[in-house]
Order: sequence, then structure tokens, then C-alpha cells
Amino acid sequence: MSTWTSRTPLALALAACLASAGCVLPFGGSDAPTSMALSSGGPVIVGPSGFCVDQAQSHEQGADAFVLLGSCASLSRSTDAERPAAKAVLTASVTPAASGAAPLSRSFKQLETYFRSEAGRAALSRSGNAATVKVVQTKVAGDVLLIELTDTAPLGANRVQARSWRALMQTRGRIVLLSVLGLASEPLNSTTMRMLASDFSAALRAANGGEAAG
Repeated sequence: MSTWTSRTPLALALAACLASAGCVLPFGGSDAPTSMALSSGGPVIVGPSGFCVDQAQSHEQGADAFVLLGSCASLSRSTDAERPAAKAVLTASVTPAASGAAPLSRSFKQLETYFRSEAGRAALSRSGNAATVKVVQTKVAGDVLLIELTDTAPLGANRVQARSWRALMQTRGRIVLLSVLGLASEPLNSTTMRMLASDFSAALRAANGGEAAG
């Protein structure tokens, strides 16, 4: 995976757009924890059942973080570890919300328009290039904004399919963008990825005491 930076294009773009308008539990081996607790009161990042944190590719710097999750069995190299129902790569990009800002959900309509713009598509692109991204649809599900898109930019050594689903939400004073990426060798259909994105956001909400708006 490419070198992670402390401030992602999405974090910077979200800030510009909005201005203008715990305990790590091992599963199947200590190298594959099921969650990553961010420092300074940040959220606990956890995926749906069968997904564990790839510690080698997950990083935290200040209030920003990038967390990558994959199959617990694959990461721990243990046949006893749990496997997810669908093979996928999950990521969570975390950045602080602006101090005193309204809940992110109040800006979903504005963000739906923004993500279809050139700047918004660049923010969603794995390479920061708007030309690689096409937004297929956006959906608001309570306090989560779901985005279906195609992105032809590569994800480092991880070979993933172009189509993906993202889930944008806010919890514990941080803005979190969740990604569900199917493997190029075993692509997932849109419905399966959307359900995984919903399960991912639900798992994150549950791990943080049900809080998603503040």
C-alpha cells in the first residue's frame, strides 16, 4: 500500500467543503486484533464479523488515522480464526471534525452534490485523481452517507475491483470514511458490498457506545 500521510486528500477536501457551505482484543493470534482503539479519545475501529486489523498497514498520527482490515484467518495465518462471509478489503480513514461544527449528517445533502464534483471525486480517488472516479449513486441511511462508486486507481499491492461502496459517518468527534473493496480475483456484487458497508458502520457505532453523531 502507498505511504500513508497524516492528512488525506479526503480530510482536506471535507474540511474545505464544510467550511464553505479502548482495548484491542486479539482473535486468532496477536498479529490480527479485531479492533484498533485510537488515542486521545478517538473511536474504536472494528469491522464486521470475521474481519481483523492489518497492523502492518494501519497507522495513526495525532487525530488522523488509517486502518485496514482483512480476513482474520488470512492475517493471523490460523485455520482456527474466523473468516468473513464475503472476501473483501475494508478501510477506515479518520480525521477530526471541526470544533463546534454541526453534526455531519446535517451536511449530507451538500456532500452528495460535492462528491459528484471534480474536487469531490478527487477526494474519493485512491490516487487523488478525479478522472479515476465515477460516482454511481449516493444514499442517506440515518446518520450514514453511503456512496457507490468506481475507482480505477490501484490500491498498492492489494488488487481490488473498481466498484466499491463507502460509508461516511461521524463518531467521538471524528469524521470516518469506511470503504468496502472487493478483490479483483473474486469480485463482489453491488448488493453484497452495500450490505458490508452497512454492517461496517453498524459495527463501528456499536463499538463506540452507539454514538455516531457527536
